[in-house]
Amino acid sequence: MAVNRKQFTQIVDKGIKATKDYNKFYLNFKANGKAVQRTIDYTTKDWGKRTRITAIKKELQILKDKSIDQSTNFRDTSTLNAIAEFYFANACDTKLKWQQDRVRLYKAHFSNTLGKKRIKDIRTSHIDVIRKKLETKGLTKQTENGCNPRTIKLLLVSILKPILQYAVDNKVIDSLPIIIVPKQSRKKKIVKDAKNKLTLLYKTIMTIYADNGFYRALFLFSLFGRRFNEIATLQWNDIDILNNTYTIRAINCKIGEEQIYELPAPIAEALSDIKTDGNLVFESPVTKRKISTPKRQLDKLKKTTGIEELTMHYFRHILVSAMGEIGVAGTILSASLGHTNLSTVNDFYLSANHRKSSQTANKAIEGLVNKE
Repeated sequence: MAVNRKQFTQIVDKGIKATKDYNKFYLNFKANGKAVQRTIDYTTKDWGKRTRITAIKKELQILKDKSIDQSTNFRDTSTLNAIAEFYFANACDTKLKWQQDRVRLYKAHFSNTLGKKRIKDIRTSHIDVIRKKLETKGLTKQTENGCNPRTIKLLLVSILKPILQYAVDNKVIDSLPIIIVPKQSRKKKIVKDAKNKLTLLYKTIMTIYADNGFYRALFLFSLFGRRFNEIATLQWNDIDILNNTYTIRAINCKIGEEQIYELPAPIAEALSDIKTDGNLVFESPVTKRKISTPKRQLDKLKKTTGIEELTMHYFRHILVSAMGEIGVAGTILSASLGHTNLSTVNDFYLSANHRKSSQTANKAIEGLVNKE
C-alpha cells in the first residue's frame, strides 16, 4: 500500500517528517547511493512529543547503519559519496570536532561534484578541475577570489586523499589518482627589532594584567610560542603543576602528536590566579565555552606597545626573530614551537624533544625579558 506522504506535514529533522500529532513518522534517506523510505508508527506508545522525537532520531540512525552494507558499498561502481559516507561513519571518530569539520568540508567542496562520480572513474584530471575551481572561487565572501594554497592543500590531502586511500585499502580501486597540490610560497616574516618588541610585550602584559591572571596567562602562552588554538583548547587536566609541565593534546595541534612542554614560572603564577568551574583553562567569560580571539584585549596591547601589526600568531614571529637574534639554535627553537620536521630538527634529535627544547627556549626568553 502506497504511503500518503501529504499527512507528514511537520519537519522534525533532516530526513524525518511527522504527522501533526507526532504519532507517525516518515523517514527518507540515502544509503549506498539509493533512496530508503520508511514509516514508523508510535500511536500505541504512551510517550510525550519530546520522547517520540528522540526515539525516531535513534531509529533513523539504526536504519542507516543497517542499510550501509560493506559488501555492497565497496564496489568499483560505488560513488565517492558512498565510500566517503562509510569512511566517516566507520573509520573516523565523528564525536571529535576536527573529524566533524572534515565531514563538513567534504560535503561543502566535494559531495555535489566529484562525489557523484563512480570511484573507478575518478581521474587526476577530475581532481585538477576541482583544484582549479578552488584557486579561482571559494564558497565564502572571504574566498570569492579563490582559496589560498594552504586551504586547497588541506582539502585535497587531508579530506579527499584519505577517502580515496580507504578505497584502495579495501581493494575497490587499484591505486590512487595523482593529486597535484598548489605550491605554497614560503616567505619568512622577519620582525625588526624583535628583542625589544618581545621584552616590551612581556613587560606590558605583566603590567596591564598584573591583577588579571586569565589574560596574563593567555598572552604569556602566546609569547612563549603556543598557537592560539592550542591555548584555547587547553584543559586543567593538561596542566601538571607538580612536574612543571603542560600537555598539548594530539587533536589540538597541527602535527597530530601529543606534546609535553615545560611550564614557565610566570605562566604558572598567572594560572594560580584563574578561577573557573569548567574543564577549559581559558573558558569564555560570556559563553562559558572555548574562547574566541580576544580582539578587545589585543587592541589594548597594540595601543600600549605601538605594535600595530600584532595578532595572536604574530607573537610567534616575534619570538622566532628574537631567539634568532640572540643565537638560540634553530633545532631547539623549532621543537619548542611544536615542529617535528627533521629538516628543521636535525639528526641530533631522533624525535622532537619538545619539553627539553622548551626548557632551553624558555630560559632564553626569561633571560632576555628580565635583562636590565
